Amino acid sequence: MDTIEPTEPRLDPRRREAHPERIAIGDEVFIRNDIQAKQLGCSERTVNRDDRRGAPYRFFGGVKYRPEKAYAEFILGSIETDKPPPQWRKQHTYKDQRKRRT
Repeated sequence: MDTIEPTEPRLDPRRREAHPERIAIGDEVFIRNDIQAKQLGCSERTVNRDDRRGAPYRFFGGVKYRPEKAYAEFILGSIETDKPPPQWRKQHTYKDQRKRRT
């Protein structure tokens, strides 16, 4: 009786692990979304939240990639600074309102 040797399951070609981590096009380097999240030290879901705020990305072969330089500039541009507190107007009392009417 012949025995079949166990083989490793073949990776689905659509899986992102089957795609390159980096793609160089011209002078821009595109990094796969999950790799970008690892570099930033957060989850991929957190990185995807930036899409609603206009973060740059591009799909290649059904896998999301982010341009390295453009995404870094997007992150730097989204840094919030402390805003000065709003100027409060002086509160008028009831007596002050009566004086203004007459």
